[in-house]
Amino acid sequence: MLIASVSVLATAAPKADFTRKRIKSLMNTQAPGRFRPGVFVCLLVALGLHTSGVRAEAGICAPRGKLESAVLEKVVDGDTLRLRDGRLVRLIGLNTPELGRDGAADQPLADTARRMAADWLGGNTILLHSGVESKDRYGRHLAAVFRSADKGSLSEYLLRQGLGWQVTVPPNTRYSECLQSAEAVARAAQRGVWAERRYPVLSAAALTAADAGFERVRGRVSAVADSRRALWIELDGGLSLRLAHDDLPNFAGRDVRKWLGKVLTVRGWLIYRGRQQKGYPPHMMHLQHPAMLDAIEE
Repeated sequence: MLIASVSVLATAAPKADFTRKRIKSLMNTQAPGRFRPGVFVCLLVALGLHTSGVRAEAGICAPRGKLESAVLEKVVDGDTLRLRDGRLVRLIGLNTPELGRDGAADQPLADTARRMAADWLGGNTILLHSGVESKDRYGRHLAAVFRSADKGSLSEYLLRQGLGWQVTVPPNTRYSECLQSAEAVARAAQRGVWAERRYPVLSAAALTAADAGFERVRGRVSAVADSRRALWIELDGGLSLRLAHDDLPNFAGRDVRKWLGKVLTVRGWLIYRGRQQKGYPPHMMHLQHPAMLDAIEE
């Protein structure tokens, strides 16, 4: 029985009372957190989404802060841009399929995401809204990117097309809810990465050393342990989810220890640790925000 599906659909950025009341009316009050069958279309209309995904300027991820104008040099891949001033920009809230490097093949839709991002931006001038955390560990500038012509969100556009997955990495959570709603459009239509069998969910019990990078993984919680700095949630002996104590406030109202015995579907970056640490699952994934938790099942 499905208990919760956290990141499939979420309410958008603050809108009129009408929209909030309309969304509430679509919820199944007998099973909080779940939607009655057949209400996806109504919900998307209530949020003002266009299922065609063509007109991002009619979307819901409008800029929410001071914008910086910048000159685009190159679209490196679907979620990374190079600016004329030399900066590399990593889009906030989006992960797209990876282009092949060092002789490896491209992941499905990776080149499509790159080309469609370049075509959609349509020119050299773009707008940036820097994240609360403005750089990642690789020195890339973290920002939401908008088209200068209409302030449409590039991340929203690509998610509507099914050309990536929504990701939330605190403290850069400002656009998380509206991007989850954009992803839901493609997911409901089984478009792009959501097409059947294109990117299947991996089983935690069957992970191998070759499984690394961004993945969606499903497994039953076999242990929940506390350490000095984090909670460790073990799935089927193959994957440890690390939930840092500093990130626990993001999960307010959720008793993580009660996940024991439940089946989780999570999304994030798999790290293969090998078996050198006896007694620990070989794979690890950081769990920092509820948006990275797709579902909890019995």
